[in-house]
Amino acid sequence: MRKDIILVVLVLACIGLIILLVSLFEKTNKVTKSLDEERYSRMVAEESLQRNAAKLSTLEAQLKSANQKMAKVQDQIDQEKSTNGDLQKQYEELFNVKADLEAKLKIALEEKPAPVTPAAPTQEPPLEKVNK
Repeated sequence: MRKDIILVVLVLACIGLIILLVSLFEKTNKVTKSLDEERYSRMVAEESLQRNAAKLSTLEAQLKSANQKMAKVQDQIDQEKSTNGDLQKQYEELFNVKADLEAKLKIALEEKPAPVTPAAPTQEPPLEKVNK
């Protein structure tokens, strides 16, 4: 009977160990699966990061190009503003000169009114009388 009790205890111990091993195996599988999922997530994130870094560098290059173009346009605008300012100054000077000349002309016309007489027409003899 003692052998039977030892045998039952050993069988129960074996069953307990088998249950323990199965549960540890399942835990290990869960941990492995979780680790694989994490690795995959990291890999996907890394690939996404690389794609985004490439996009970022492309966008930075486009931004730099756009800034250079904008700087050129701003330079042209500044040149046009300078040209417009010069033309405005010339226009004002010409306007002032015109006003001065008109004033001088008015004064000159008021000082010397020149009588305008029509010139007497000269008559030329007809060609027939000249030839005879």
